[in-house]
Amino acid sequence: MLAVLESDGMMATVMPHGVLFRGGEEKKIRESFIKNDHLEAVIGLPPNLFYGTGIPACILVMRATKKAKPVERQGKVLFINADAEYYAGRAQNYLRPEHIEKMTWVFENFVSLPGYSAVVTKEELAENDYNCNIRRYADNAPPPEPHDVRAHLLGGIPKAEVEAKRELLAAHGFDPSKILVERN
Repeated sequence: MLAVLESDGMMATVMPHGVLFRGGEEKKIRESFIKNDHLEAVIGLPPNLFYGTGIPACILVMRATKKAKPVERQGKVLFINADAEYYAGRAQNYLRPEHIEKMTWVFENFVSLPGYSAVVTKEELAENDYNCNIRRYADNAPPPEPHDVRAHLLGGIPKAEVEAKRELLAAHGFDPSKILVERN
């Protein structure tokens, strides 16, 4: 596809996520795309978006030459993790206009948004062995829930949780100091 582009051309293709991190020839191709500054963006899409397949896909946005990229984007790749941005349909998932607008806005403005997108340099990609796994750069997984082992073993509500919800409890008429907390 790159071979048939005009010198200032741009293309986008839908691919399975495997092409972003598998080794062998695919790694050599990724490395070439990155070193020659063809790859502009990697956009992760939600699962079950395309008819007949439930796997998530990604969009690779590429430029014919380094000169075709805007100067401020040269030497960088934008990663967008939009795998949680969808409407769950009965047999298939759908992108709503607001999902498409968010992806488009982030791509057009080439910005990093925590938990959604990241602008990554060619040097960082090289340090990561040209692995373009989207979650490596733009992870939208929720933080792990902290566990209070002492409270699990001895019972009660962890003191830290009561303190964190003090205002909410008081607003609903509960006295936080009278709540059964973990045993000492």
